[in-house]
Amino acid sequence: PFETIPFDRIRDEHYMPAIREGIRLAQAEVDAIVKNPEAPDFQNTIAALDRNGAFLDRVLSAFSGVNGAHTSPEKQKLAREMSPLLSAHGDNISLNPGLFARVKAVYEQRDVLKLTREERYLLENTYKGFVRGGALLNDEQKATLRQINQELSLASLKFSQNLLQETNG
Repeated sequence: PFETIPFDRIRDEHYMPAIREGIRLAQAEVDAIVKNPEAPDFQNTIAALDRNGAFLDRVLSAFSGVNGAHTSPEKQKLAREMSPLLSAHGDNISLNPGLFARVKAVYEQRDVLKLTREERYLLENTYKGFVRGGALLNDEQKATLRQINQELSLASLKFSQNLLQETNG
């Protein structure tokens, strides 16, 4: 009744299909934002993007909690398989030119929009996140950034897993 995660019914083999489905759903939500025929505004772009990926977030929360509290070689292998998928998914959002064009259009109107402090904060941080995520790079630079992000995601995960192994040892 409280939408708690049913950990007792989740098996390791459930995570990867759920991650793939979460990525698919999140990408479909992004595509809907990009293809929205209405002019970009706070609600149909920034707020919609902020709500993006709820299912994927739930799956990742479940996996992260279990992996952190009760890891196993199988879960660590799953994490290594998920990492590049999640990195690519993040890049597919932050390097999406159509999505960034909509975010930028709203950002450029920020001084005339009647936004609350919280909405303005979200708008400014969303825009900065895209810029910091590489949205202003050219195509060659974006390809390089994608490669670096893939390598970094795996290196970070490997470091965490090695640290856990040493701590346990």
